[in-house]
Amino acid sequence: MAMNSDQPIAENSATEEASKKSSKQGSSFEVSPELLTKLNEALALPIPGKDEFWNIEGVSSPAKADKKFLGIFKNKSLSPEELKDLRKSAIQSPGNTRIRIHKLKKQYPHSSVLYMLSAVCSHGMLMNSSNQREVLRGLKVATKEAAISVFSNGISVYNCDNFYKIYFTFLDRLKRFQLKTYETIKLDPRMESYASQLMCAMQAVDQLSSEKNKVFNVINHLKKKLKSSQYIVIFDFSRIKDAIRHMESGNVKERVLTGTAAEIVAYIYALAIAFARTPALWRLVDEVLKLFPDANTNMLVRKISVNSIRNFLKFKVAAIEMEREIMSKLGKMILKENMLGVQKLEGQSLYQSYETDPFFNIAFIAEMTVGLYQDDDHRKILDIAISVVNSLIKRDMSKNHVFTEPATNHSLKLQGLRDGNTEPKNQAADKATA
Repeated sequence: MAMNSDQPIAENSATEEASKKSSKQGSSFEVSPELLTKLNEALALPIPGKDEFWNIEGVSSPAKADKKFLGIFKNKSLSPEELKDLRKSAIQSPGNTRIRIHKLKKQYPHSSVLYMLSAVCSHGMLMNSSNQREVLRGLKVATKEAAISVFSNGISVYNCDNFYKIYFTFLDRLKRFQLKTYETIKLDPRMESYASQLMCAMQAVDQLSSEKNKVFNVINHLKKKLKSSQYIVIFDFSRIKDAIRHMESGNVKERVLTGTAAEIVAYIYALAIAFARTPALWRLVDEVLKLFPDANTNMLVRKISVNSIRNFLKFKVAAIEMEREIMSKLGKMILKENMLGVQKLEGQSLYQSYETDPFFNIAFIAEMTVGLYQDDDHRKILDIAISVVNSLIKRDMSKNHVFTEPATNHSLKLQGLRDGNTEPKNQAADKATA
């Protein structure tokens, strides 16, 4: 449903731009190889399709994990005591522990835990380095290593928490490097094209970084729900499937892993929302969403909710890059998938936030696409949005009717837009990045 990473979002590499600039300026202007390297590093966003580095594969697929769980084949694994010792020493002595872990990875090549512990060690070592360029490059590698761990059937609160700590540290250091690089070129009129690209890349990093609080709200919520001893429990794909099957059968209280089937599905849904806010994990989002059957309305609506978060983030990045065609396609995609959710819920009372997401998402995309479509086409979108949020208001059966007030606010705003109280058309992209 979502825009795939192989769809082009215009961002020419600095090297390509340098060639064009040099041919126009002649021999009087040539960007140094060192500066070109810096520009390419600063422009390389952690989004699959923009930088091949982030096309991540796990060391074991969910399908292989299923077979392992069923006992069709077994890989050697470290004992719980050994892993506990490694987790402790990764914090206390990251340098020595990293050497030890790299040796263990040869013995246990499919251990997702070792990839995460290696990333944790790298992160700890890099935080003590004064070489900022080395720190940035090291954090990039550590972030990928942590992502590989989560991809390798390694979804746990411990792994996700550590991945996000490293990931957001990397984004912070990337932004610092971008700013420093920008400062070196911003006053040179010959570098105007690069400065413009770099400004755009900085805004994109700001957008990715803005997801931090929402992501850690999910992680911290799960920490409160689980015992600390359960943080390391892997939410194996096989067990997630079991929980979903129990849910479909009505056995919501059946025990699975750390809780009931209903609780496990809620935990995975929450983590999938966090993954959807993280481009580097978008392929993992696809794997998780495959587990949610379309035939079950509650599962389908959750799937739509997660996928819409990913598509909204893509829309905002496209807006930053002023890619109106991509914005237009994504806007229609978001409207279509959420209309499906609204239709599936027709006539039902609404209690949960995920049940109201399709209604609010339609309102958001109607507000964010002012000036993006022809006036008549956008008026139709506004009419649809007004209709669905008014329906939400009537069907809000949540405790204290918590969805009614925001839905009412949307209704008033949408009616104002429909009646002509719109911002100038050229602000459509600005609104999308708000």
